[in-house]
Amino acid sequence: MPTPIPECIENFFARFPLLLLTIKKMNDANIPFAIGGSGCLYLYGNERTPDDVDIFLPDDKHDDVDKLFGIKSFTYKSETENVRNSNPDGNHAVQLTSHLVLNIEGKIYNLSLNENVLQNVTNFEYQGVTVGLLPVEDVLLIKMLLQRDSDVGKHDVEDVQNFLNLQPNIDIKYLESRIDELGARERVGDIKRFF
Repeated sequence: MPTPIPECIENFFARFPLLLLTIKKMNDANIPFAIGGSGCLYLYGNERTPDDVDIFLPDDKHDDVDKLFGIKSFTYKSETENVRNSNPDGNHAVQLTSHLVLNIEGKIYNLSLNENVLQNVTNFEYQGVTVGLLPVEDVLLIKMLLQRDSDVGKHDVEDVQNFLNLQPNIDIKYLESRIDELGARERVGDIKRFF
């Protein structure tokens, strides 16, 4: 199982100065969360520097977080994505996310932060603050499902392949169980093609 890389952690928190305060505030309020997306992969050593930080929340905690920060959420809808977002201090560099549902080729994938995923979150300490990371397998799974490319400003397939070249020792059994749990076998196909 990969572990976060110290120099990546330093660079990441320097790039997003609001992040540590946001996480500390959620920890103090006992709100579970996990950093996902390209930020999570970067912390494990992926070379592409993320433009923002996606912090995933359990669906039933988003109202609590909005109240904690005195902010309002909005629902982002696209052809493939339906997700609830909010931004501490109106700063879109840090995105609080829940209710993530993907609609790909007519099939629905509910990617909410559920108990199974929460039990597999990796925690580390940074400046005395506990930081949770979404299981890297779940981040890869989301990217395997979306398969967006540079034509829409994303790098999903590239991120998956680059990460697996860098960190091939992921928990394949957990990833396979998540693919089956979501009924995503047809969309993802043989995961060996990403290695």
